[in-house]
Amino acid sequence: MTDNDSLSVRQKRAVVALLQSTSIKEAASVAGIGEKTMYRYLNDDAFRAELHAQQDAALAAAAAALAGMMGDALAVLRDTLQDDDASDSVKVRAAQIIVDERRMIELVALARDVRQLEEGHADG
Repeated sequence: MTDNDSLSVRQKRAVVALLQSTSIKEAASVAGIGEKTMYRYLNDDAFRAELHAQQDAALAAAAAALAGMMGDALAVLRDTLQDDDASDSVKVRAAQIIVDERRMIELVALARDVRQLEEGHADG
């Protein structure tokens, strides 16, 4: 997270509103500011840095929660594949989900590689 002391109370409120809204217009309304003001904030480097830090934190928390449920989800898929009463289409869908999880493994590896590159860039 960044040092957001340089942001005004309204800017901090705007960051929170952006995280919770589906559009800039909605976020501006939630934050109690005009849409033009929101766009002006979005052009500010410190504001954008704080927004990105908050987004990263939210994504990390969501990823951690999903990771915590992964074992249970995989067990359900395994049980579905082994269930004699499950239809073939349900079993095929469970198999597809399992195969598609390779994407998650690739994303984890990619995130690790990016982090290593960033750490190397920060050191150099």
